[in-house]
Amino acid sequence: MTNVTSGYVSIERGRMFYEVAGAGPAVLLIHGFGVDRRSWKDQFLAFAERYTVVNLDLRGFGLSSAPDGPYRYYDDLTALLDQLGIERAALVGSSLGARVAFDFAIARPERTRAIVSADGVPSGFRFDRPPGAKRGPDPRQYKRTLDGLTPEKRAWLKAIVADYSRWHRRNPDPRVEVAPPAIERLHEVAAPTLVLVGSDDLPDFHKAADLLAMGIPRSRRHVIAGAGHLPNLETPEQFNRVVLEFIDMNRVYTLSR
Repeated sequence: MTNVTSGYVSIERGRMFYEVAGAGPAVLLIHGFGVDRRSWKDQFLAFAERYTVVNLDLRGFGLSSAPDGPYRYYDDLTALLDQLGIERAALVGSSLGARVAFDFAIARPERTRAIVSADGVPSGFRFDRPPGAKRGPDPRQYKRTLDGLTPEKRAWLKAIVADYSRWHRRNPDPRVEVAPPAIERLHEVAAPTLVLVGSDDLPDFHKAADLLAMGIPRSRRHVIAGAGHLPNLETPEQFNRVVLEFIDMNRVYTLSR
């Protein structure tokens, strides 16, 4: 049985919760908006059979502190890697988590081994939303995700979403992203990048996937058939196979290559 350890890392004006399992090169799992580290349950231990896997709650989600002033997610990840003694990692980000991963790759290229974006967008991307629309998951896509899950997994996902504090909906978010934003700097992303998008996700995310694949020098785009916005939950076997094949191919990547 894989041993799992957990703890907190001190970040500016707060702390961030994490879990670690496995051995070998490091892989960071970065969840999307409205959920937390538990959304990676089909990946965490499966990936830990080959890698050191770090599963974390972003600031404002799960067991991590809510924002208390300006913060940078890429600084939070840097603090976590430093505490764990990890020099470089592959980043696997879902939705918001992919946005965080791209900022990290631009701000900390020397610490980024590879990137997997699952239905993500770069910072600076403009969604085609009605004026006044709330931040966060589209209710239509959330319903589509739930409808495609087994009753057991549907109840489990609903419980995770219910646990979310809604802090980012109730407060102005003081998050600071890279400047200029990543959408203007995709050519700076040096790490090999796999751009995943669910075949049934909303048009905005297909548009973002096209922009990422065209703008990042060492990237390729792959469509997850039968999935919407959360392919790691909806089609975990297909997701795991494609992602692990990509990470395996890039486990020894260095900036000098």
